Amino acid sequence: MNAVLDWAAALDPRLVLLSLIGVLNLWATGVTALSRAPTREKMLWVAVIFLCPIIGSVLWFVFGPKLWAERR
Repeated sequence: MNAVLDWAAALDPRLVLLSLIGVLNLWATGVTALSRAPTREKMLWVAVIFLCPIIGSVLWFVFGPKLWAERR
């Protein structure tokens, strides 16, 4: 157990934050791709997510297409 704690303590916080942002972006992109939104809207959201990683993911979470949304 000590080896795991030593490894976790040695992690660079910037690397952890970057990894979390990357995972959030991939998750948001996957959910967007699987949504029933029109293709143009999907492409726009993917562009927003990757061009503005932190703000784009937050905006997507609040306003983005959902898996259960009706197709317009």
